[in-house]
Amino acid sequence: RDLIRDWSSDVCSSDLRDPQLSFLAYKRGMCDDELVDVTNRHGLYKQQARYLVERQDLELWAKVLTEVEGEANEHRRPVIDSVVQTALPETKNPDVVSTTVKAFMSADLPNELIELLEKIVLQSGSEFSENKNLQNLLILTAIKADKTRVMDYINRLNNYDMPDIANIAVGSELYEEALVIFKKAELHREAAKVLIEYIQSMERATEFADKVNEPEVWVMLGKAQLGASDVPASIAAFLKAEHESEFVAVIAAAEAAAEFKLLVEYLTMCRKKTKEAHIDRSEEHTSE
Repeated sequence: RDLIRDWSSDVCSSDLRDPQLSFLAYKRGMCDDELVDVTNRHGLYKQQARYLVERQDLELWAKVLTEVEGEANEHRRPVIDSVVQTALPETKNPDVVSTTVKAFMSADLPNELIELLEKIVLQSGSEFSENKNLQNLLILTAIKADKTRVMDYINRLNNYDMPDIANIAVGSELYEEALVIFKKAELHREAAKVLIEYIQSMERATEFADKVNEPEVWVMLGKAQLGASDVPASIAAFLKAEHESEFVAVIAAAEAAAEFKLLVEYLTMCRKKTKEAHIDRSEEHTSE
């Protein structure tokens, strides 16, 4: 390596000034620091990017990507551009991709990581477009660093851990995004919960319940409407679900709201499903 360093240095300082030849010599000898220096000084950023990607050395990546005493490497941006646009899209080696992603994560470069992941995950025909781990990472990084991108990603991608990502979205107050994911995964109960508890739109929750028409969703909606003192809507939801278990609360709320006609309809349904003295007494009292 010392011979290679001396020879390459002579090449670069001579009248010939052939940095490309010096780069090749440093590459052959794996003289990392000298290679980075010569490619930086002569703007050979694509060559440096390809070397970094192929080398798979996290310590070398750190030298190139990490700030030193608060100051970023002035060559970092063009090198990153070359990695994203040229070096990484050229590879078909998953280990190379994994190491590069780790390097960007270790350097705490979420926005640059998004650029990199977009290139290899969203690009049509990419070797890694269906990679679940990369899809997960792209969405999670966007949740952390650029929430405006999340909706586009969750709509365009299909091979990510939908329930886990949706719950993380809820924790980050990305309720509409979580709703889209739960719907996409056909997790109707979870979608209804987002509409009722987080988005707090009974109108949209009712539309959703009408669309999926599942008893469990109607019950969730009915309980929420009962809690909001919307007795007619609540009884209607429980009737559609044929759900009798809330009869004590429904009877009390309906009597207080003087919704006797609806209460009779509800109690009639309840009597077909369960025998309870309280239901019979209430039905007799309502009929009177």
